[in-house]
Amino acid sequence: MRALSLSLAAVVACGTPSPPSSDQQGTGGTSAGMGSGGAGKGGSGAGTGGSSAGTGGASAGTGGASGSGSGGTPSNGGGAGATGGSAGSVGAAGGVANVGGMAGAAAAGGFTGEGAGAGPMGGQAGAAAGMAGMAGLAGAGGGSGLHGGASGKFICPGGATYGNPLTGMGSVGQIGPPTQGVPNYFGFVEGPVWVAALGKLFFSDNSSPERIWVLTPGSEPKVFLDMSKSNGMALDGDDQLVVANQVDNSLQRVDPAATAPAATLITAAGCKPNDVIVRSDGNIYYTAPQQTGTGFYRLSPSKMVSGPRTDVTAPNGIVLSPDENTLYVGDVQNKKITKFAVDAEGVIGATATPFATAMSGTVDGMCVDCAGNVYAGTANGVEVYSPDGMLIGTVPTGESSNCTFGGPERKTLYVTSRSVLKTVTLAVPGLPD
Repeated sequence: MRALSLSLAAVVACGTPSPPSSDQQGTGGTSAGMGSGGAGKGGSGAGTGGSSAGTGGASAGTGGASGSGSGGTPSNGGGAGATGGSAGSVGAAGGVANVGGMAGAAAAGGFTGEGAGAGPMGGQAGAAAGMAGMAGLAGAGGGSGLHGGASGKFICPGGATYGNPLTGMGSVGQIGPPTQGVPNYFGFVEGPVWVAALGKLFFSDNSSPERIWVLTPGSEPKVFLDMSKSNGMALDGDDQLVVANQVDNSLQRVDPAATAPAATLITAAGCKPNDVIVRSDGNIYYTAPQQTGTGFYRLSPSKMVSGPRTDVTAPNGIVLSPDENTLYVGDVQNKKITKFAVDAEGVIGATATPFATAMSGTVDGMCVDCAGNVYAGTANGVEVYSPDGMLIGTVPTGESSNCTFGGPERKTLYVTSRSVLKTVTLAVPGLPD
């Protein structure tokens, strides 16, 4: 079995932020919405595709609404003569600019820069300067409005309505470890994450020695990273895996497409990270259900750590609502889910609001769909709760440690279940977090 080695960039040790390294800067994910911008007015008829500073931070609320202006010549930035802003703003819903044809960067959505003009690049030059700021796509009341990697913002179209996600549910499939080679077993699989750019699922085995597996649908799983020390994982806005390192008590960022040798990890005493979720503006939230430092934490885009929050007895699973304004934290000991408001900058509100109590066993990892339904791994399957905390039903996957959505339409629910991976097709797409 061939195991790929890859670059690991340390993000933070539990409770002790490390200085930002070069690969952590220039992501535009602070509340000021950093990102160079200002470049590329694109020729005559240039639009107003954003202030020269981009203003992509949490306080910016127009999410590209002011990115209007001529879309350039047909087939150049903005599409065939379309206006850069009309194709490029979701705005009040939370704001990522879906810049039409890369034109007319969204003024306050984090894609910085000006212009949707008629030059050869048709506004693409204006948007390119802000691409490094994808992690700072902040609109009113949240980040880009959808987390789950670079493709997250395209999964749940604005204004769509959804029915019961379990209606017409497919049969539960099962994927075991590889039948040949070594290792040929799963100890306790966790942290599934779908990377759409690669069309692959990554998940970890948190039973020592920990490793990260990769699954290409239709093939057997393969070892992606040996000795990973990993438990839960999430996906950031640059399609990088953010890994809870349960051995070195830290978080790492792992490039799922890298082939470079692994870098030295930062270790520190403190909490033992279990699960993690990344907001589209670069905020990271993670849990530690046991040992010193029990609680849940926030790592801000400026690499400041706050926590532990001890509102939840044994925090384990953690996930954001699709609009990123609510943080759900599962209690593995009391089988409860508690929700917290999250403000525009990613700060967790002071009030802990009961959301749901699981019907069976414990609450482990969680995921969400486009309708805002919350999926919680329990001892008897994945329990599905509506946004108001009402039980919709249970996906019969048996003991379930975590879940994520993947596949071409993001309607395939991947569930880690101890020594096997389970899959089932649902009626509502979800986020690959």
